[in-house]
Amino acid sequence: MAAKVRRFPCSGCGADVEWSATAAAPKCPFCGTVQERPKTAETVVERPIEEGLAQKKSVGWGIERKVFSCRTCGTKTSLPPAIAASKCAFCGAPSVVEAPPDETLVRPEGVVPFAVDRNSATAKFREWISGLWFRPNDLAKKSSVAELLGMYIPFWTFDAATDSAWTAEAGYYYSVQVEAIQNGQRVLREERRVRWEPASGFLEKFFDDLPVGASRGLDKGLAQEIEPFPTQNLTPYDAQYLSGFLAEEYAVDLAEALKEADARMRAEIHAACAAAVPGDTQRGLAVRTAFSGIAYKSALFPLWIAAYQYGGKSYRFLVNGATGKVSGHAPFSWIKIGALVAVILALLFALSR
Repeated sequence: MAAKVRRFPCSGCGADVEWSATAAAPKCPFCGTVQERPKTAETVVERPIEEGLAQKKSVGWGIERKVFSCRTCGTKTSLPPAIAASKCAFCGAPSVVEAPPDETLVRPEGVVPFAVDRNSATAKFREWISGLWFRPNDLAKKSSVAELLGMYIPFWTFDAATDSAWTAEAGYYYSVQVEAIQNGQRVLREERRVRWEPASGFLEKFFDDLPVGASRGLDKGLAQEIEPFPTQNLTPYDAQYLSGFLAEEYAVDLAEALKEADARMRAEIHAACAAAVPGDTQRGLAVRTAFSGIAYKSALFPLWIAAYQYGGKSYRFLVNGATGKVSGHAPFSWIKIGALVAVILALLFALSR
């Protein structure tokens, strides 16, 4: 059920406080007063997947937020009332329009608060940009740190115990000498062959808080590169953590996220079983997996995002707002790459003369 909308006035000056990563508590951006961190006797616990698929969820942010929808990528982002959106945080497109708030949106059960502040994230961004090779000269301008936005991204996390049985053919290399004709002469040469033997085994693997993004705008590859998120710091959701930050609405429901989690778990299990096959090579790996104790949590994870358009394409840079781990995409300068190739070819030509 939706909670009553709240505001969070500063005890010193009355202005709205915002969450401070450096203070690890709400802090007034005007007078600097640090407020007491939200307290609750509740804890964020895993819930059986059957319960999550059947029961109704709490809805609404529980705090006044404006919603903007991107006409390019379709994501919906909520902002504090005093902040105006000029471009999409995900694709950098300027075509964002205000949309009516969705009073039925899923409210997360937990949140990992920001522990990396804007200055630290900016330093990570500048370090990343300066370390890139063969990029356009105006890249730094196009990807200005002014576009670095703090945002909470919705995630589902999954636990599961798995028991797998696998069978495969394990291949062992060996060499034999065979006759061959070389320059008109009969010679012996070594030829590698494979001896195949049946192999089988069992694998037990437990997945703890496997994250699946509930965002439509976030690049899944980049998001996985900045994992893990410290879910041990997961705190019961309180709207006060959102103060001063953007937040994306849940765009992927639990049933859809469960399918993605299942595929990701099976891929990891298959890779682990493949690594367990003895020998030098393998073929015909078959894995049969039983899942039990599947449970889930819903949470918001903190990210710093720089999204910008370059040459008609969108690029992103991400900083894990809890750990500082980074990932990103940036365009290449094919002129610089071409110039380097030309120099290398010229040197090789000169050395060959």
